[in-house]
Amino acid sequence: MWISKTPLRASFLGGGTDYPSYFQHQPGAVLGGTIDKYVYIQALPLAHIAEQKYRITYRTTESVNNIDEIQHPVIREGLRYYKWDQPLNIATMSDLPGGTGLGSSSAFTVGLINLLHKMRGVELTRYELARQSIYMEQDILHEKIGVQDQIHAAFGGLSRYEFVGDTISIEPLRVTTSRLTTLNRSLLLVYTGGERRATEVTEEQEKRTRAGDNEAYLREMYEMTHIGAGVLEAKGDDVKALQRFGELLNHGWELKRNLGNTVSNAQIDAIYLAGREMGAWGGKLLGAGGSGFVLFMADPELHPAFVERFGKDRVVPIELVSYGSKVLQQI
Repeated sequence: MWISKTPLRASFLGGGTDYPSYFQHQPGAVLGGTIDKYVYIQALPLAHIAEQKYRITYRTTESVNNIDEIQHPVIREGLRYYKWDQPLNIATMSDLPGGTGLGSSSAFTVGLINLLHKMRGVELTRYELARQSIYMEQDILHEKIGVQDQIHAAFGGLSRYEFVGDTISIEPLRVTTSRLTTLNRSLLLVYTGGERRATEVTEEQEKRTRAGDNEAYLREMYEMTHIGAGVLEAKGDDVKALQRFGELLNHGWELKRNLGNTVSNAQIDAIYLAGREMGAWGGKLLGAGGSGFVLFMADPELHPAFVERFGKDRVVPIELVSYGSKVLQQI
């Protein structure tokens, strides 16, 4: 039995500039990191005498004999593209719901591709894993999504990623242990309720981007990734640095709200404003928009107030982790 464990991600700055429609013409960049919440994929190769060749368990259960019959699009196309022929039992699990702005769909794709290769004794580089996952989602599944989620899930850690044409560059942030610890203690998510596919939100943004309507916003969002990296890496008082970084999150969120009419709504705005009024250093909605989790940075002493205001079930403390997708074990 094989198990892949792939972290979800929190995107701090630059989201929206990681779409090919933008970075094929202008440089794009994101600053973010993987978090201690995961997508798990469990795979058990079966004997060829298995009653049914493929058994797949997620929100539902599929038992089929042909790859073409599989309803789960990533699993179907993954098995087909990598010419998987052996009978297989696959089960998926996740710490948090999908469609909530944490990059879970791409984390699943990265985890599956990593798992299929490891089961064949092939060790992909992090770059190969990211590239193959991007190809799977954009060219085979024709998803209108960006590239940051696959790269975060493959590489892991707190980094700034830049995209120019067909080139991807990776800049791990040089953050002190003290500052990283303070940052981790400040982070929490507030669930807005609801799930959605990123492509449902990004269609309007993509049209506006191609028309040039978002050019000024996206250019400033790109520049803010440089500023944010500098703030996190700079010497000095940790809390003051993170307060400054929180201000960047706030400004980045205001810019992102201009990218399309479906990015935010009254409920999201109310949660964001309530968090700011309670003293959060900064915040933003994660993901493409419309629903999911609002990320806040706040003094840890304020976290109980968030739980009291929004409810224990809706507040999720998180920490950044230094790694990407990995295969945990072979039994």
